[in-house]
Amino acid sequence: MPKVLFQGSRLTCAHQGTIQLNPGQLKLKVDGQSVLVDGDLLGASISGCVTPSTNSSKPCTTVVSMISGAALKLKVDGKGVLLETAAGLTDGLPTNTWSVQSAGQTKLDAS
Repeated sequence: MPKVLFQGSRLTCAHQGTIQLNPGQLKLKVDGQSVLVDGDLLGASISGCVTPSTNSSKPCTTVVSMISGAALKLKVDGKGVLLETAAGLTDGLPTNTWSVQSAGQTKLDAS
C-alpha cells in the first residue's frame, strides 16, 4: 500500500522546484505533523524551479491540479488523504508536472 503524505513529505516540479505544503486539516497527524488531504495542493506555491523565463518557457510557481493520488478509503472530514502516488500539473512551461519525491514517513499507508 502507498504511504500517506504529510507536512514532512517532499514534492517537486519536474525541474526540482519544491512545493510548499500547507495541510488544511489538523485531526490526523503522523509524527506530530498534519496529513495532507485532497484539495491541499491546489494553488500551493513552488520555489526553486530552475526553468528559465523566456518567450517559450516559464518557471513553475504554482500547483494548478492533481491528476491522481487521493485515497479512496482513508478520509478526513470527507476528503481523501493524499498518497505517495500523487501527481499533477503546475503553471510552468514547457514541462508542467509535479510528483512526490518522498513520502517522508513509513508509519501510515492507505489505499
